[in-house]
Amino acid sequence: MSKVTAKAEEFDTAFRGTEIIRTRKGNPIYARTQGQQDLVDAISKNDIVFVNGPSGTGKTAVATWIGIAGIDAGQFDRLVLTRPVVTSGEELGFLPGTMDEKVAPYMQPLYDAISLIKGGRDERLVEPDIPQLLTAKEKKRMRARREEEDAREKKDFYDLVQVCPLAYIRGSTLANSFIVCDEFQNVTVSQMKTMLTRLGRNSKMVICGDAEQCDLPSRTPSGFTHAIELLKGVKRIGFVELGVEDIVRHRLIKDIILRYERPEAARAISREEEAFDYVKRTHTPGWLPEEDGYDFSEVDDDLDGAEGPTQDEINADNEEFAREWRKTRAG
Repeated sequence: MSKVTAKAEEFDTAFRGTEIIRTRKGNPIYARTQGQQDLVDAISKNDIVFVNGPSGTGKTAVATWIGIAGIDAGQFDRLVLTRPVVTSGEELGFLPGTMDEKVAPYMQPLYDAISLIKGGRDERLVEPDIPQLLTAKEKKRMRARREEEDAREKKDFYDLVQVCPLAYIRGSTLANSFIVCDEFQNVTVSQMKTMLTRLGRNSKMVICGDAEQCDLPSRTPSGFTHAIELLKGVKRIGFVELGVEDIVRHRLIKDIILRYERPEAARAISREEEAFDYVKRTHTPGWLPEEDGYDFSEVDDDLDGAEGPTQDEINADNEEFAREWRKTRAG
């Protein structure tokens, strides 16, 4: 095993929480950060969970995967996906097609999380492996049977997925359902109240949002932040706050978020890079670097015998970023 691979595996396994579900290929998906583990625990203990955090923390994906696992276990009858139809500064115009086709562009992040586990809705069936010793007719029958089984399994699950635009949810009662509400920093107080009161028996609701990325008009209060303050202390409602230390999408995102939200703090944190400083500052759990992504050479003349960072140093550096990011939220 190369030094790069060994070091990458050390970083990748720095935190491994509860197994959430397995992909369609049988690979386990774990909670990758303490924040994600807190979200898993909160969903198991509460009926409604508010999760606030920046982009890339996996809040929506984790919630969706827990819902899929619940359906597979027979705990829920359907997975309900809802999102406010609010664009980030651009209008898409008229969208033709059925209701599902109209809202598909807005729901794509949720479909992506499902496809990792169940395969895509419109994904072509993979040609099955057919033993070569069979006759042509036997191969044809076996291929048809496998394709039918695969199609039935995929169709059956997506029949349990209900896409429910927020604008059409008034009057519904969502019972025996796992409900994932995405981008809910963009709902008004009235819309949030409407959504919360749709919860039916034997259902759970996870409300995901990033209070720092609200696209509502400046004078319109966010129902997301309003509900978090209003409902604190209510039994069976949980709250999870994710930070930059929970980002798993890409190594640069936490640097970018700090630059946008608190540029003075980000510049103060920035210091002259040393031989291994790049590793300490940009590592995010769950990201496996390419072979040329890090330089762990111990024989480079320019290093003068410098040693790589310890795990304590990495944790301390991540905590420093987290403190600065929380100051941004508080300020």
